[in-house]
Amino acid sequence: MKAKTQTYDIIAMTSSLICAIHCAAVPILLSFSSLSSLHFLHNPIIEWSFIGLGIVFVFISLWPSYKKAHHNSRPLLIAAVGFGIIALGRLDFSEAWETVNTVSGAILVSVAHFVNWKIMPSKADHKH
Repeated sequence: MKAKTQTYDIIAMTSSLICAIHCAAVPILLSFSSLSSLHFLHNPIIEWSFIGLGIVFVFISLWPSYKKAHHNSRPLLIAAVGFGIIALGRLDFSEAWETVNTVSGAILVSVAHFVNWKIMPSKADHKH
């Protein structure tokens, strides 16, 4: 189970970091008039796809790890806080509000997968 979960955690960490970079960089890139053709990157479909992908990885990585391996709720709590912050970012206060909350939340989701990856017991830890 560790190898499969580690693979999911690595993919999830990477996708969460890509989401954070995307959310931080797009407003900056769009502010330059010569890059206005990149406006398609600020697309709700892309944003919701990243959020959906993150939720899928919680259910295929963090939850099974918690139930079957380490019984440590810390990764789940970190991910829940991260998604909560992302949800707060969806409130339409300002572009900066959305960016800061979405980037912070995505980083927390990535941290949750990193913590999960670190606390997974290895085969060397298994004793008969």
